[in-house]
Amino acid sequence: MPTDHPAAPRPTARHKVLYAASVLALAVLLCVCFGVVYTLRLDPGGNYDRLMQLAYLCMVAGFLVLAAQGLLVFKKILAGMNRDAARADDLAEQMQRLAVLDGLTQAYNRGKFEEVMTRELGNVRRYGLDLSGIMLDVDEFRTINQTHGYSAGDRLLANLAHYLEAQIRTNDLLFRWHGGKFVILCPHTDVDRAAIVAEKLRMLVGHKLFGGKIRMTLSLGVVQAEEEDTTTDFTQRLQSGLAASKNAGRDKVTVVRPRMFPN
Repeated sequence: MPTDHPAAPRPTARHKVLYAASVLALAVLLCVCFGVVYTLRLDPGGNYDRLMQLAYLCMVAGFLVLAAQGLLVFKKILAGMNRDAARADDLAEQMQRLAVLDGLTQAYNRGKFEEVMTRELGNVRRYGLDLSGIMLDVDEFRTINQTHGYSAGDRLLANLAHYLEAQIRTNDLLFRWHGGKFVILCPHTDVDRAAIVAEKLRMLVGHKLFGGKIRMTLSLGVVQAEEEDTTTDFTQRLQSGLAASKNAGRDKVTVVRPRMFPN
């Protein structure tokens, strides 16, 4: 979510006093220099060595005061530039997050899913690593929307995503698919261990009361990636597993193995 930035700080009382003092000092020095020049003008033949020394001292002091003023102003400008740079970095980070997150649930979106799947399937082919996926769907989500309202349905999905994130392992990734569907990718995990995760989520969600009044169930499909898989192959098998759970009466976990849905 966007971060509120504090307003640019105004000059402090200390800065104001210093700047006013420097202006006053310049005014005094200019008056002294003017007095010296005026005296020399009235009587150019006199001996005014001390006055000339005073004039030189005033000039040096004036340059020092001007330098101090410049430093004071530069520090304020530099502070503003640093704030602008920090805001630009923060905005760039927010844009990156928005590009990969689902706006409603703050889970990763389908674009990020495609990116991660390409990387992980490459690891499956090159290194023989295990990769499993879980596709889940809220049962009767349309009925929930009609009964409690679409705003409540949106809050339900956001709460569900947050709850799922808290339950899965740190190396697992949650993606919003569409509607009430989510996908969980489980790197370094075979299908049997992924099925245990799926069953755990089914039971936990089924026993939880969301928003203090909505109870729901999940249907889930579980598959393991194969070396020849494309992203499309993998997601089609996930959808097949989810459909099998729906057709079996919902609130179930279906593990899809290659022999169950031959090409």
